[in-house]
Amino acid sequence: MTVLFGADGLAATQVENRGRAFQLHFRATQPLPELTPCDGLASPDSAIDIDWGEPAGLSNDSPTRDAPFHFNDRGFHLQIPGVASYHVTALRIAVTPDPDADDRSIRTFLFGSAIGALLHLRGLTVLHGSAVALPDGSAAVFCGQSTAGKSTLAAALAGRGHLALADDITAVRFDADGQAWCLPGLARTKLWRDALDTLGLADRASAATRVMPDMDKHLLPLATGSQPLPLRRIYEIQARDEGGPLAFSAVTGMDKVTLLLTHVYRPSYAQAMGRYPALLRDAASLARQLSVNRIVRPRHEPTLDAIVGWLESQWAT
Repeated sequence: MTVLFGADGLAATQVENRGRAFQLHFRATQPLPELTPCDGLASPDSAIDIDWGEPAGLSNDSPTRDAPFHFNDRGFHLQIPGVASYHVTALRIAVTPDPDADDRSIRTFLFGSAIGALLHLRGLTVLHGSAVALPDGSAAVFCGQSTAGKSTLAAALAGRGHLALADDITAVRFDADGQAWCLPGLARTKLWRDALDTLGLADRASAATRVMPDMDKHLLPLATGSQPLPLRRIYEIQARDEGGPLAFSAVTGMDKVTLLLTHVYRPSYAQAMGRYPALLRDAASLARQLSVNRIVRPRHEPTLDAIVGWLESQWAT
């Protein structure tokens, strides 16, 4: 199964008001093209409402430009100036758009920061990374800072038949035996113009696919898996501006824990929610289970094919 990219972007691919991601079922008063379509809802504790309107429970201590988010007994509150405010609980996201905001900007933060806050609230381990399925039926996650190349690498692997599981936000849950599972995420990928050129997808980009009107980063549909897979591998990608050789190295011992905590999605959110002790415990558990490697690449040299080749040879053995 390969990645599915639509010529006209997400808006042309799916307009249902129900969808699923992260083993949750969403229903909304607006279309949900970022999610995988579904007909019904699961159990009540996994059904999430997304409402456009006045968030319930906002008070005088709402977020400000200097403190854009806070957490209290009514939920998580996020304010993006000029875009929207988001009130997040474990079962609902309420969105109040700014009068002058465009829909793409509102959705970018909804299916980024707001969804990330929801996953933290629900007790999942949330990583800033993209995930793919491996030939043995397990999953690998590629973590890294913004522009490191994790989405580009995951899209390249999806194009070679490795089923995509998540882009940019990866959620992990632990079962009763402590096994870590990678949950299928959002049905979209976000790629910068240079990544589209590298992947041969430049013709899929247009003004309509831009993540935000003034940003040359594009949102394209991504076919994702439907079932969680056991998480077996983590790769950290570092892009080095000063050049140098492409390098691969194993990460061991407590360095694994440090690496995992470094790549928690929006760690300040988790800290505000009081989840840091749980994240530390989960990172220690992941470190015992996973093979962790670091990939250091020169940012301005073509290394994608070499990285894909190295990964596929590792997975074959």
